[in-house]
Amino acid sequence: MPTPLPASRRGFTLVEMMVALAIMGLAAVGILRFLIQGLNIYHYDQGRITVNKDIRSFTEELTTNAVYSNYFRIYPNFSSRSNTVGSVTTDAWVNDGQSGDFLLLIFADTDATTGKTTINRLIGYYRVPTAAGQSGPVRKFDVAISPAVDPTVTPIYSILNTNVPTSTANTNRQVLQLAQGLSNGTLFYNFYDRSVMVKGQIIEQGDQRRRAINTYNFTVSPRG
Repeated sequence: MPTPLPASRRGFTLVEMMVALAIMGLAAVGILRFLIQGLNIYHYDQGRITVNKDIRSFTEELTTNAVYSNYFRIYPNFSSRSNTVGSVTTDAWVNDGQSGDFLLLIFADTDATTGKTTINRLIGYYRVPTAAGQSGPVRKFDVAISPAVDPTVTPIYSILNTNVPTSTANTNRQVLQLAQGLSNGTLFYNFYDRSVMVKGQIIEQGDQRRRAINTYNFTVSPRG
């Protein structure tokens, strides 16, 4: 009959090993869950910081450019610039009390010789056209018009088509990652043809479960 091994030299039984592995597995799952939660909190907080930074930057830039512009026009979107009825084509800008996704700031000078006001620069902010109610990036263009153009002779939509064609919708500089409008789903509201109310939400990716979102609402006015 073999001599039993001392207790100090006896190995683990299969049951003991399975229990130990189960405990280690539960501990690993708990640690992994804690790490994932920590990463989610970190990425969400970073998204919130980015959103607030984007709001400040966008507000300051748009306010400065608006103050130095002479007047503005708001269009339904970057592509909707004109309306054609029969053989007559006119600008498609929205009227007082209406809103759109494309804000055009117009810079003009008075010609010393003719006394006419001519356009010499255009700055535009627009949300890339998306399905109604969805978010989309906000892009910007800034173009000098040389020689300056008389808008009573050449309509603004024609000036846009020449200098900022619709094909550049997705290539102009992006100023906001994602935005969603609150004025009938659009960003820019025409307030008495004197001011622009910017109402929307800025969105960053955040974590895997939720996006970082903050609402902004401010008004800008050209100097006239």
